[in-house]
Amino acid sequence: MGLKRREFLQRASLLLAALGINETQWAFGSARYYQALAQPTRRKLALLVGINQYPGGSGGFEPLRGCITDIELQRELLTCRFGFADSDMITLTNDKATRENIENAFTTHLIAQAKPGDVVVFHFSGYGSYIPRPNSTANSSTGQNALVPVDGTASATEEGEINDLLEDTLWLLLRSLPTHQVITVLDTSYPYPGVSQQGAFRIRSSASPNTSQLSQAELAFQDQLLSQLNISREQLEKRRPNQFPGLVLAATKPSQVAVEINWDNWSAGLFTHTLTQTLWSAFPTDSLQSSLIQVAGVVEQTMGVAQQPQLYKELLPAADPTPTDKPLPFKSLLLNSGAAGGVIKGLEDNGKTAKLLLSGLPASVLEYYEANSLYTVLPDSESDTSPILSQLLIRSRTGLTAKATVRSVGSANSTLPEIKIGQRVKEAIRVLPRQVDLKVALDPKLARIERVDATSAFSGIGDVSIVTNDQPADYILGRVRDTAIAQSPTAPLPSLFQGRYGLFSMGQALLPESVGEGGEAVKIAVQRLIPQLKTRLAAKLFNLTQNDQSSLMKARSTFALLTPQAKVLMSRETPQTQSDSSLPQAELDDSPQTNNSLSSSPSPSVSQGIVSVPVGSRVQYQLQNNGNLPLYFIWFHLNTRGQAYILDPILEEAETENDSENLPRQQRVAPGKIRSLPPNASYESTVSAEMVGQMVRGPAGLAETYLVVSHYPFTQTLKVIEKTNKMGGNNMKFLLLSNPLEVAEAVLEDLSKASQLGVERAGISTDHLALDINAWATFNFIYRVI
Repeated sequence: MGLKRREFLQRASLLLAALGINETQWAFGSARYYQALAQPTRRKLALLVGINQYPGGSGGFEPLRGCITDIELQRELLTCRFGFADSDMITLTNDKATRENIENAFTTHLIAQAKPGDVVVFHFSGYGSYIPRPNSTANSSTGQNALVPVDGTASATEEGEINDLLEDTLWLLLRSLPTHQVITVLDTSYPYPGVSQQGAFRIRSSASPNTSQLSQAELAFQDQLLSQLNISREQLEKRRPNQFPGLVLAATKPSQVAVEINWDNWSAGLFTHTLTQTLWSAFPTDSLQSSLIQVAGVVEQTMGVAQQPQLYKELLPAADPTPTDKPLPFKSLLLNSGAAGGVIKGLEDNGKTAKLLLSGLPASVLEYYEANSLYTVLPDSESDTSPILSQLLIRSRTGLTAKATVRSVGSANSTLPEIKIGQRVKEAIRVLPRQVDLKVALDPKLARIERVDATSAFSGIGDVSIVTNDQPADYILGRVRDTAIAQSPTAPLPSLFQGRYGLFSMGQALLPESVGEGGEAVKIAVQRLIPQLKTRLAAKLFNLTQNDQSSLMKARSTFALLTPQAKVLMSRETPQTQSDSSLPQAELDDSPQTNNSLSSSPSPSVSQGIVSVPVGSRVQYQLQNNGNLPLYFIWFHLNTRGQAYILDPILEEAETENDSENLPRQQRVAPGKIRSLPPNASYESTVSAEMVGQMVRGPAGLAETYLVVSHYPFTQTLKVIEKTNKMGGNNMKFLLLSNPLEVAEAVLEDLSKASQLGVERAGISTDHLALDINAWATFNFIYRVI
């Protein structure tokens, strides 16, 4: 029986009416936790381990490239954003990261110094392995995972010993901490897939050793910990595998792989870079789960279901924690400053040149970041309201680091304010190239003649470029075989697909709708894929506009499940929405009035990773304007079929009766109002796939939505849409775009026009696309249809 219209509208209006109240209460509760965090008795300790230079040679390891970067990113995040003191952190890298050194540092630095209520962070980036458990009982697992130290055993001989840091040992170490406030970050994986390199990725798993003989020193250390904890070895072996006390952020599920990615001139763990970048822009009211949802979406965009980040939570088994050691939300454990885009790492030329770590930029944006981009130096304290600020004009960039010229902002006679190493910076002007290509790699398994023909076919397509297999690519062209990884974890490819051409993500996740007919020539396949390549390039351009963590606009957007159970799935907002507590609560402007109330406030979905939306459910977006000017918006959606939709941007005639004839007729949200996208009344309109306010149909796979808002109308975008689409009707409707790339390019031009005044005031001169961060805000939602 379908949901009746009256009941549907009632659920939708109740949900949306409750959203603002719920988030206000949430923010108020977080503020109280934040005050508790500021107490001087709370200490923050960290042990960070990263290993690139494993011993090579016969039976050795291939070196990794991104683990030291991981540690640098994590260290800067903890010190500059989360208030950790340098003296309270120990870093072990490369030859210093032996098994004994790691365990000794954990014991002396963390266990010996931590007190109830203190915060402890342990991070490991390096190889992991799966090893047999000797003499296992019938009630225990037959093997266990391990972290591979620099002196670990890659492929031990029958006579050798396994010298890895065992999962059992890590569990005992974490159990020995006297505080509940424990966070473990593991950017590693355990099962070895048979290869260590996959295109631009290196897999952080090592082959299982040839022996089950464990290090006697490791076992003796375990015995010492067991004795101190009064736990028997039998109890240890019966514990739940892959579970640790406290909060655990794992790069992937235990049965999957974790990868590091080699970008141009820099490498990092895909998980660690995405995690730290997300946390640089997190708000004090954000939960760890909401941050991980964002991380999981970005990771799955790249790796598909081959790597799915996980969040585990397990309380330490203390009888009754003291009031200072009761488990607090992650947001209260760490955040102590506002969102930022990076940090000053060094000063040169008597303070006239600054070296920046651009740790707050997504990797997808960083790849195209151009000279003449501009940053503002943030004050040391939130209470500092000095009108004289420093600006940093980017002159060059290599990987994650950039060199910038220091400039002053304020009175013409003002002296250049002193800047310091460790100060946080915020993006002000983003400069991007006008020409952005979709990068396609050719599967090395293709025959030479196939690669030659494919290269020739792609050469005639504008906006698409061929890269080598070991370079970062947006997609891979290859043959679809039985062993290909499908987008759905429960839907293996049937054998009839064998031998057909299709597109894969960088993580070799197949895009099912890209598969052609059997016997198709590769040149024909390339021509067939042109529309889909153009559509995915359009999504890439929208991705380059992400800036909601730094824009000064006052807006919030939510993505909610309406049926079968009303709840908020994801929420995005700008920093100004967070910081301005004096703003009045926005009112709904398109929902029926009702006197009923929800029995309980909706809350973010409980999920270990990416948000999943089942086929058959109904979803809806909401845009809230907390500013003093109207918000114009463009809603762009890429469904699981690789099709692009846009929400009709033209206002209904009834909405323009009282408007000045000179004002654009584009959809907008009035100040202090909330708009449902689309309005609830249009829920019966016919829309395919997983459209907002409609039944989610599938197929299974990733879907993504970009909501771009601005105080300036998108005039150029409207003209481009009107060329091939009939717009403006009785209800807000969805348009299947025939020209998505032109639409995306027009959006960038409109943002450039909206940025003109800010760019001129900043004195930026460039032939590239210069965008004032405060001229717009882009909210991105990624979810999986199941």
